Amino acid sequence: MDNGFSNESEIDEQFSAGIFIYVPQIKLRLANMQVREEIKRITAFLQDHVGNRVPVIGISGGIDSAVTLMLLKEAFPDRQIRAIFMPDSQTPQADYGDVQELQKVSGVEIRTVLIDSPVNAFKALLNVESKQALGNIKSRTRMIILYHEANVNNGIVVGTTNRSEFVVGYYTKFGDGGCDIEPIMHLLKREVRELASALNVPKDIMMKKPSAGLWESQTDESELGMTYEELDDTIVALFDQKREEKGLRFNRVMELYTGSEHKRRMPVSMLE
Repeated sequence: MDNGFSNESEIDEQFSAGIFIYVPQIKLRLANMQVREEIKRITAFLQDHVGNRVPVIGISGGIDSAVTLMLLKEAFPDRQIRAIFMPDSQTPQADYGDVQELQKVSGVEIRTVLIDSPVNAFKALLNVESKQALGNIKSRTRMIILYHEANVNNGIVVGTTNRSEFVVGYYTKFGDGGCDIEPIMHLLKREVRELASALNVPKDIMMKKPSAGLWESQTDESELGMTYEELDDTIVALFDQKREEKGLRFNRVMELYTGSEHKRRMPVSMLE
Protein backbone atom coordinates (compact mmCIF):
# COMPACT_ATOMS: atom_id res chain seq x y z
CA MET A 1 0.00 0.00 0.00
CA ASP A 2 1.14 3.53 -0.64
CA ASN A 3 0.86 4.69 2.97
CA GLY A 4 2.03 7.88 4.63
CA PHE A 5 4.03 9.18 7.53
CA SER A 6 4.01 7.35 10.82
CA ASN A 7 3.46 10.27 13.19
CA GLU A 8 2.94 8.31 16.37
CA SER A 9 6.39 9.13 17.78
CA GLU A 10 8.72 12.05 17.28
CA ILE A 11 12.21 10.76 16.79
CA ASP A 12 14.53 10.84 19.82
CA GLU A 13 17.92 12.54 19.70
CA GLN A 14 19.60 9.14 19.81
CA PHE A 15 18.18 8.42 16.35
CA SER A 16 18.73 11.81 14.76
CA ALA A 17 22.38 11.67 15.80
CA GLY A 18 22.95 8.97 13.18
CA ILE A 19 21.96 10.97 10.11
CA PHE A 20 24.12 9.12 7.60
CA ILE A 21 24.08 5.63 9.07
CA TYR A 22 22.07 4.33 6.14
CA VAL A 23 21.69 5.86 2.72
CA PRO A 24 20.31 3.60 -0.02
CA GLN A 25 23.09 3.01 -2.53
CA ILE A 26 21.64 3.02 -6.03
CA LYS A 27 24.00 2.64 -8.95
CA LEU A 28 21.52 2.20 -11.76
CA ARG A 29 19.17 4.84 -13.14
CA LEU A 30 16.43 4.03 -15.60
CA ALA A 31 17.50 6.97 -17.75
CA ASN A 32 20.64 4.98 -18.58
CA MET A 33 19.09 1.62 -19.29
CA GLN A 34 16.33 -0.06 -21.18
CA VAL A 35 13.19 -0.33 -19.11
CA ARG A 36 12.60 -3.89 -20.23
CA GLU A 37 16.05 -4.85 -18.98
CA GLU A 38 15.22 -3.42 -15.57
CA ILE A 39 11.98 -5.39 -15.54
CA LYS A 40 13.96 -8.56 -16.25
CA ARG A 41 16.38 -7.71 -13.46
CA ILE A 42 13.57 -7.25 -10.93
CA THR A 43 11.75 -10.40 -11.99
CA ALA A 44 14.99 -12.38 -11.56
CA PHE A 45 15.35 -10.84 -8.09
CA LEU A 46 11.81 -11.93 -7.24
CA GLN A 47 12.37 -15.44 -8.53
CA ASP A 48 15.55 -15.76 -6.48
CA HIS A 49 14.10 -14.49 -3.21
CA VAL A 50 10.48 -15.66 -3.28
CA GLY A 51 11.53 -19.23 -4.02
CA ASN A 52 8.66 -21.71 -3.85
CA ARG A 53 6.50 -19.56 -1.57
CA VAL A 54 3.25 -17.86 -2.51
CA PRO A 55 3.58 -14.10 -3.12
CA VAL A 56 1.16 -12.07 -1.00
CA ILE A 57 0.61 -8.41 -1.86
CA GLY A 58 -1.66 -5.61 -0.74
CA ILE A 59 -3.30 -3.66 -3.56
CA SER A 60 -4.29 -0.02 -2.99
CA GLY A 61 -5.36 1.17 -6.43
CA GLY A 62 -2.15 3.19 -6.66
CA ILE A 63 0.76 2.95 -9.06
CA ASP A 64 3.30 1.32 -6.72
CA SER A 65 1.21 -1.71 -5.83
CA ALA A 66 0.01 -1.98 -9.44
CA VAL A 67 3.57 -2.05 -10.79
CA THR A 68 4.63 -4.56 -8.14
CA LEU A 69 1.71 -6.84 -8.98
CA MET A 70 2.56 -6.71 -12.69
CA LEU A 71 6.19 -7.54 -11.86
CA LEU A 72 5.04 -10.52 -9.81
CA LYS A 73 2.96 -11.71 -12.75
CA GLU A 74 6.02 -11.39 -15.01
CA ALA A 75 8.11 -13.36 -12.53
CA PHE A 76 5.49 -16.03 -11.79
CA PRO A 77 3.12 -16.29 -14.77
CA ASP A 78 1.84 -19.72 -13.75
CA ARG A 79 1.89 -19.42 -9.98
CA GLN A 80 -0.89 -18.33 -7.66
CA ILE A 81 -0.45 -14.76 -6.43
CA ARG A 82 -2.58 -13.73 -3.46
CA ALA A 83 -3.52 -10.07 -3.95
CA ILE A 84 -5.77 -8.30 -1.45
CA PHE A 85 -7.49 -4.92 -1.68
CA MET A 86 -8.26 -3.62 1.84
CA PRO A 87 -10.52 -0.56 1.65
CA ASP A 88 -12.48 1.15 4.39
CA SER A 89 -15.54 3.40 4.41
CA GLN A 90 -13.45 6.40 3.29
CA THR A 91 -11.88 4.69 0.29
CA PRO A 92 -12.87 6.58 -2.90
CA GLN A 93 -15.19 4.67 -5.22
CA ALA A 94 -12.75 5.28 -8.06
CA ASP A 95 -10.22 3.04 -6.29
CA TYR A 96 -12.64 0.09 -6.55
CA GLY A 97 -12.88 0.62 -10.31
CA ASP A 98 -9.11 0.94 -10.68
CA VAL A 99 -8.58 -2.30 -8.77
CA GLN A 100 -11.10 -4.10 -10.98
CA GLU A 101 -9.30 -2.84 -14.09
CA LEU A 102 -5.95 -3.94 -12.67
CA GLN A 103 -7.42 -7.39 -12.05
CA LYS A 104 -8.45 -7.63 -15.71
CA VAL A 105 -5.09 -6.45 -17.04
CA SER A 106 -2.97 -8.59 -14.71
CA GLY A 107 -5.09 -11.71 -14.78
CA VAL A 108 -4.63 -11.96 -11.00
CA GLU A 109 -7.71 -12.28 -8.80
CA ILE A 110 -7.77 -9.42 -6.29
CA ARG A 111 -9.78 -10.21 -3.19
CA THR A 112 -11.47 -7.41 -1.24
CA VAL A 113 -11.32 -7.40 2.57
CA LEU A 114 -13.03 -4.49 4.33
CA ILE A 115 -11.09 -3.22 7.34
CA ASP A 116 -13.72 -1.03 9.03
CA SER A 117 -14.60 -3.60 11.69
CA PRO A 118 -11.10 -4.13 13.19
CA VAL A 119 -10.14 -0.46 12.73
CA ASN A 120 -13.28 0.74 14.52
CA ALA A 121 -12.64 -1.77 17.31
CA PHE A 122 -9.15 -0.36 17.85
CA LYS A 123 -10.51 3.19 17.61
CA ALA A 124 -13.04 2.52 20.37
CA LEU A 125 -10.66 0.49 22.52
CA LEU A 126 -7.89 3.10 22.40
CA ASN A 127 -10.12 6.19 22.22
CA VAL A 128 -8.34 7.33 19.06
CA GLU A 129 -8.97 10.93 18.10
CA SER A 130 -6.01 11.81 15.87
CA LYS A 131 -6.51 11.13 12.15
CA GLN A 132 -2.79 10.40 11.81
CA ALA A 133 -2.91 7.82 14.60
CA LEU A 134 -6.01 6.25 13.05
CA GLY A 135 -4.24 6.19 9.69
CA ASN A 136 -1.39 4.22 11.23
CA ILE A 137 -3.88 1.76 12.72
CA LYS A 138 -5.40 1.26 9.27
CA SER A 139 -2.00 0.59 7.77
CA ARG A 140 -1.04 -1.88 10.50
CA THR A 141 -4.41 -3.62 10.22
CA ARG A 142 -3.63 -4.23 6.56
CA MET A 143 -0.24 -5.64 7.53
CA ILE A 144 -1.93 -8.09 9.92
CA ILE A 145 -4.24 -9.29 7.15
CA LEU A 146 -1.36 -9.80 4.71
CA TYR A 147 0.72 -11.73 7.23
CA HIS A 148 -2.23 -13.92 8.14
CA GLU A 149 -2.62 -14.71 4.45
CA ALA A 150 1.09 -15.53 4.24
CA ASN A 151 0.98 -17.67 7.39
CA VAL A 152 -1.76 -19.96 6.14
CA ASN A 153 -0.52 -20.23 2.53
CA ASN A 154 3.26 -20.72 2.84
CA GLY A 155 3.46 -17.14 1.64
CA ILE A 156 5.87 -14.23 1.57
CA VAL A 157 4.65 -10.65 1.92
CA VAL A 158 5.81 -8.46 -0.96
CA GLY A 159 6.19 -4.76 -0.19
CA THR A 160 5.45 -1.85 -2.51
CA THR A 161 7.57 1.01 -1.11
CA ASN A 162 9.61 2.96 -3.66
CA ARG A 163 12.92 4.71 -3.01
CA SER A 164 11.40 8.19 -2.85
CA GLU A 165 9.12 7.11 0.00
CA PHE A 166 11.83 5.08 1.71
CA VAL A 167 14.33 7.94 1.91
CA VAL A 168 11.88 10.36 3.55
CA GLY A 169 10.07 7.74 5.64
CA TYR A 170 6.76 8.10 3.84
CA TYR A 171 5.33 4.82 5.07
CA THR A 172 4.01 3.45 8.34
CA LYS A 173 6.46 1.61 10.55
CA PHE A 174 5.22 -1.99 10.95
CA GLY A 175 2.37 -1.10 8.59
CA ASP A 176 3.05 -0.97 4.85
CA GLY A 177 6.72 -0.96 5.89
CA GLY A 178 6.20 -4.48 7.29
CA CYS A 179 7.03 -7.02 4.60
CA ASP A 180 9.56 -9.68 3.61
CA ILE A 181 10.83 -8.40 0.28
CA GLU A 182 10.89 -4.98 -1.43
CA PRO A 183 11.23 -5.29 -5.22
CA ILE A 184 10.87 -1.58 -6.13
CA MET A 185 12.65 0.08 -3.21
CA HIS A 186 15.60 0.96 -5.47
CA LEU A 187 13.37 2.92 -7.86
CA LEU A 188 12.44 6.58 -7.59
CA LYS A 189 8.80 7.45 -8.16
CA ARG A 190 9.54 8.67 -11.69
CA GLU A 191 11.19 5.32 -12.47
CA VAL A 192 8.19 3.42 -11.13
CA ARG A 193 6.10 5.43 -13.60
CA GLU A 194 8.38 4.38 -16.45
CA LEU A 195 7.94 0.74 -15.52
CA ALA A 196 4.17 1.23 -15.22
CA SER A 197 3.95 2.28 -18.84
CA ALA A 198 6.00 -0.71 -20.03
CA LEU A 199 3.99 -3.12 -17.88
CA ASN A 200 0.62 -1.88 -19.21
CA VAL A 201 -0.63 -0.60 -15.88
CA PRO A 202 -4.08 0.98 -16.48
CA LYS A 203 -3.84 4.66 -17.43
CA ASP A 204 -6.28 5.78 -14.74
CA ILE A 205 -3.92 4.36 -12.11
CA MET A 206 -0.91 5.98 -13.74
CA MET A 207 -2.58 9.40 -13.93
CA LYS A 208 -4.23 9.59 -10.50
CA LYS A 209 -2.77 11.70 -7.70
CA PRO A 210 -0.78 9.47 -5.33
CA SER A 211 -2.56 9.03 -2.00
CA ALA A 212 -2.09 6.79 1.00
CA GLY A 213 -5.87 6.81 1.40
CA LEU A 214 -5.59 7.00 5.18
CA TRP A 215 -8.10 9.82 5.52
CA GLU A 216 -10.42 11.76 3.25
CA SER A 217 -8.82 14.01 0.58
CA GLN A 218 -5.31 13.05 1.70
CA THR A 219 -2.59 13.21 -0.98
CA ASP A 220 1.08 12.29 -0.79
CA GLU A 221 2.35 15.53 -2.28
CA SER A 222 0.39 17.75 0.09
CA GLU A 223 1.95 15.93 3.04
CA LEU A 224 5.41 15.95 1.53
CA GLY A 225 5.18 19.65 0.74
CA MET A 226 6.46 19.14 -2.82
CA THR A 227 5.75 17.15 -5.96
CA TYR A 228 7.34 13.75 -6.51
CA GLU A 229 9.36 15.24 -9.36
CA GLU A 230 10.81 17.80 -6.94
CA LEU A 231 11.39 15.09 -4.33
CA ASP A 232 13.18 12.83 -6.82
CA ASP A 233 15.38 15.67 -8.05
CA THR A 234 16.30 16.53 -4.47
CA ILE A 235 17.10 12.92 -3.53
CA VAL A 236 19.39 12.59 -6.54
CA ALA A 237 21.16 15.87 -5.70
CA LEU A 238 21.63 15.08 -2.01
CA PHE A 239 22.32 11.35 -1.94
CA ASP A 240 23.59 10.40 -5.41
CA GLN A 241 25.47 13.52 -6.45
CA LYS A 242 26.21 14.41 -2.79
CA ARG A 243 25.67 18.11 -3.40
CA GLU A 244 25.48 20.34 -0.33
CA GLU A 245 22.40 22.24 -1.36
CA LYS A 246 20.49 24.83 0.67
CA GLY A 247 16.91 26.02 0.43
CA LEU A 248 13.45 25.12 1.68
CA ARG A 249 13.05 21.98 -0.42
CA PHE A 250 16.47 20.54 0.47
CA ASN A 251 15.98 21.38 4.14
CA ARG A 252 12.57 19.69 4.06
CA VAL A 253 13.96 16.47 2.58
CA MET A 254 16.80 16.34 5.11
CA GLU A 255 14.31 16.99 7.91
CA LEU A 256 12.15 14.08 6.73
CA TYR A 257 15.19 11.86 6.21
CA THR A 258 16.69 12.42 9.66
CA GLY A 259 13.31 12.28 11.39
CA SER A 260 12.52 8.88 9.86
CA GLU A 261 15.91 7.27 10.46
CA HIS A 262 14.39 4.92 13.06
CA LYS A 263 12.23 3.35 10.33
CA ARG A 264 15.28 2.27 8.34
CA ARG A 265 17.12 0.63 11.25
CA MET A 266 16.83 -2.48 13.28
CA PRO A 267 15.72 -1.73 16.86
CA VAL A 268 18.46 -0.37 19.08
CA SER A 269 19.85 -3.06 21.40
CA MET A 270 23.00 -4.21 23.19
CA LEU A 271 23.33 -7.28 20.98
CA GLU A 272 26.82 -7.50 19.50
